[in-house]
Amino acid sequence: MLTGATLSAIALLALAVNTDAHGNVKEPKPTFESGKSTVEWVVNIDNFWDVGSGGDQVGKFKTMAKEKGMSVRDVVLEMVKDKKCGYTRTDVDPQPIPSDGNVKWRSNRDGGFGHTGPCEVYIDDKMVAHGDNCEEDFPGGGDESNK
Repeated sequence: MLTGATLSAIALLALAVNTDAHGNVKEPKPTFESGKSTVEWVVNIDNFWDVGSGGDQVGKFKTMAKEKGMSVRDVVLEMVKDKKCGYTRTDVDPQPIPSDGNVKWRSNRDGGFGHTGPCEVYIDDKMVAHGDNCEEDFPGGGDESNK
């Protein structure tokens, strides 16, 4: 949900062709649509830009984004069309920003991001965090960790 004091994490999965290592925001806790998975992608993004396969995928995406003047959010919102909030409900009260100011993301592995590639975190329409390679930039940890 991108209204009120809601935090929204947008992870671009375009660079991962096939994988089972997905995840979601753990804190602040989102409210998901009934019966929807919390760890699967909303839409399959097949090579939004032709960055090929193998090699420096992060660098290729970064170059394309700069050339086209697009953020990760721009790419994701273009791809998801009518599912701009994924499987989260928009008819519920926004969650408060955590008191420590940190968003906690959990993959269905061991915490942190499960994909190579960029990610962005927004409060409403303001980007508050960005990583070019979130799997390395935000490795996370298990639920007991403070990452």
